[in-house]
Parts: sequence; structure tokens; C-alpha cells
Amino acid sequence: MKELIKRGIIFVKNNPTIISSLLLIFVVIGALFLNSYFILARFQENSDKILRAKAVLAEDIISVVAKQHFENLSQDSILLEEKIIDIQENDPEIAEIAVYMPTATDNVYKPFILAKNVLLNETEKVEVEKITQNAIKFSLSVEDAFAYISSSGGNRYWNVVKTVRAKDGTAKAVLRLKLSLVENDRLVGKIILQVYILSVGAMLVVLLLVLNHIRLFAFELKAKKLEEIDQMKDDFISMASHELKSPLTAISGYSELLEDTLEIRENLPDNKVHQKKYLKNINISVNRLKELVEDLLDVSRIEQNRLPIDLKEIDLSTIVLELADEMSVLANEKGLELKKSVPEICNVLADPERLKQIIVNLLSNAIKYTPAGSVEIQIKEDEKTVFLTVADTGLGISAEDMKNLFSKFYRVKTQFTNGISGTGLGLWIAREIAQKMGGDLKVESIEGVGSHFTLSLKKAKINR
Repeated sequence: MKELIKRGIIFVKNNPTIISSLLLIFVVIGALFLNSYFILARFQENSDKILRAKAVLAEDIISVVAKQHFENLSQDSILLEEKIIDIQENDPEIAEIAVYMPTATDNVYKPFILAKNVLLNETEKVEVEKITQNAIKFSLSVEDAFAYISSSGGNRYWNVVKTVRAKDGTAKAVLRLKLSLVENDRLVGKIILQVYILSVGAMLVVLLLVLNHIRLFAFELKAKKLEEIDQMKDDFISMASHELKSPLTAISGYSELLEDTLEIRENLPDNKVHQKKYLKNINISVNRLKELVEDLLDVSRIEQNRLPIDLKEIDLSTIVLELADEMSVLANEKGLELKKSVPEICNVLADPERLKQIIVNLLSNAIKYTPAGSVEIQIKEDEKTVFLTVADTGLGISAEDMKNLFSKFYRVKTQFTNGISGTGLGLWIAREIAQKMGGDLKVESIEGVGSHFTLSLKKAKINR
């Protein structure tokens, strides 16, 4: 357990962003609860004020009725009692209405009329009576009504007390109205329950988000690690390619120098003939290594977005014809016919050297994977685009292999391609370059019939 806690502490130290994320989550939850608490508190406060105003208003109405009764010096309290009961029955929130009058002996105010519907036990009756007498004493010392909150039976009530005075200002009686807050408290309690349920639901959602965030954080760490590894791989490829390029150039130069030395001499002995053959094989191997190094360098430049592309207006037909003449030597060595269908077309927008790289790759692949038949170069155009197609009658590509044909280091593996060398980078590089020049490279192929690779390029804008 201690080891697990220690590892957790180390993890948090190494990834401080998780602390800020957790703090943000707790702040959101705390803010949600505080917001709910203050809203409910303000709601209850406003509700109490409204009910207090209602209680005071009702007390004023009753006071007017009672004042008329006492000013007429009527000793019959039945009419006043009926009016009070009628007021109470029409408003269910009024829990009790009482009229208190002083006794002749000790000037203690006793109930003269008492209309109530609140049932109290003996202890509560004593406590209520004590509070009522204190309220009456206070009411006698002020002109206006005053209100206070009391509790009984687990319920809250607004109590309003007001002294009924004669025209000369003498106190005739004291009115007390008790307004129930039961329904209001029930409504507030219901709202509180709903808010807490919503808060708990929100907290559960936040917790789920926390769990999901932790999972995403783990994925982010893995992604960062993979990015670091990928960057290390790119740096290694770039460094290794540059380091290999210099010795390969030196080896190639020395082998060509030796080969030239042997060619000057005539009537070479057999061992010298073999040496010349070995040097030729060395040159072939060196050239393959050079191609691999160049491919690796291009991959590194493309992935790091450092591949220079210099778009110019160029004559595609001229470049295609020149490269076709150069590649015809390889085609003739295999007994293939290299056909050319290259009409004069509008100039295209492309990088000349990178365009040559793509065309050489397509032609060399077509010749390499065509045991017999022909390779044809075609150029067509529409209003905005020029299409260069290299078609062959070679091995073709299956539908399954075509899904990954433009992936890095992918090569079609069949019994017919086992003896053909390649890195699996050429087509990926070619399509990346084509897309960076604003075009694309696509393929159509049938296994055993042949393949058509089509390079699309944008037409250059010519001002005439």
C-alpha cells in the first residue's frame, strides 16, 4: 500500500496538470453547492418577507373591524367573533386569531375572543402564553404592529401583534394573528430536495468526467510518449542517413576510379577481369544504399515538414520525354516496349526536381514489376488538371494489397516479387510530394493484368 501511495505521489509530481484538473473539478462541485445554498436561502428569505407582509396586512384588516367594535362600545362580541372566524376560514394559512383585553383587577391581558385551529400540549401552551404576554407588553409600547417567528409542533409561524387604540390613544385591546408557514416550508423543502438531487446527479456526472479525464490523461501520456519515440526515430533516421551518405559517396568514388583504371588497360588477365566484375557489383550495391539513404532522408524531411518544394511553371511534356528516353535503357534490357503518348499540353505548377523524382519512381516500378509486355506513359488534361499515367502489363496488385500500398515500408509480397529489391518507401514519398505540390497520386490495378498509376497536377495560371 505504501509503495502504491509513493508511486502515486511520484506520478502527480511528474504530471502537475492532474492537480489543477482535480482542483478545478472540486471548485466546480463546491460552486454548484454554494450557488444552490445561497439561492435557496434567498428564496426562503423572500418567501418569509412576503408572508410577513401578508400577516401584517391581515392584522390591519382585523384591527379595523375590532376598532369599529370597541368604538361603538358594543358588549356583544358575537358579531366580532363571527367576522374573525370568517376571515380565518377563508384563509387556511391563518392558524390563529385572538383578541386580548385587560382584566379590571391586575390589568393582565386575557383572551377575549380566541379562534384557533392549532392543537398544543400543556407545555407548549405555557410557552406560547408566556411569549404572547411579552409580545403584548411590547405592542402596548409601540404604535405600529410588529411581527416575530415562533415554532410549535415542529412548524414555523409568523406572529403579528397590534394594539387597538381609541381616538384618544388609550389601549382598548390587543390583536394577535398567527400565520402558518407550513405550506411555505413544505414548498421550500421540496425545492431543496430537488436541488440536492440535481446536485448529487451533477456530482456523479462530474465524477464520471473525472474518471474519463483520468483515462484520457493516460492516453495523452501514451500519445506524448509515442510522439517522443517517433521524434527520436526521425532524429535517428536523419542522423544515420547523413552519416551514411558521406562514406557511401567516398566508396562510390573510389570504386569508379578503380574501374576507370582497369578499363584503360587492354588484354587484362583473368583476375583483373574478375576484379572489374566485383567493382561493378560494388557500384550496384552502393547505388542501392544511396537510394535507401535518400529515401530515408526524404521520409525524415517530409515528417518534419522540412522538405523544400519550389513550385514553378514547367513544361511537363518535355520532362516526361527526357525521362522516358533515359528509362528506355532499363526497359530494353528486360525486353519491354516503352510507349509514349505525350501530346503538347499547358504548363503545370510543380517543383521540377521533385516531379522528376516521382516520374522516375513510377517508371522504374513499372519496369521492375513487369516481366513481359510494355510500359506506357500517357498525358491527358481537363480544364484545371493535367493527368500523367504510367500503365504497365505487369504483375498487378490485389485489392487487399492496394489498401496499404501507399504506407511506409509496405511492399507487396508474392512469389513473383520475392526477388525484386525495394524499400517500400518510394510510393509513399511520391504521393506525399504530389500532395505537397497541390496534386495527388492514385492507382488502379488488377492482379495478373497490370497497374495504372495516375499523377494529377494543377495547371499553371498563364497570363495572356
